[in-house]
Amino acid sequence: MWFHRPFNMNDWLLYSVESTSASSARGFVRGEFYTQDGVLVASTVQEGVMRNRG
Repeated sequence: MWFHRPFNMNDWLLYSVESTSASSARGFVRGEFYTQDGVLVASTVQEGVMRNRG
């Protein structure tokens, strides 16, 4: 998680998430936190391995 500028955690935030890739048993997700004014305040990235139970 990367914080780009100060913000108040008590205010409402929009968390926009997008899965940009899912293949070969791997997934990649990007996220962005915005204030009510539309200011980008933080970003997230996560990669994971996906397996079927069996």
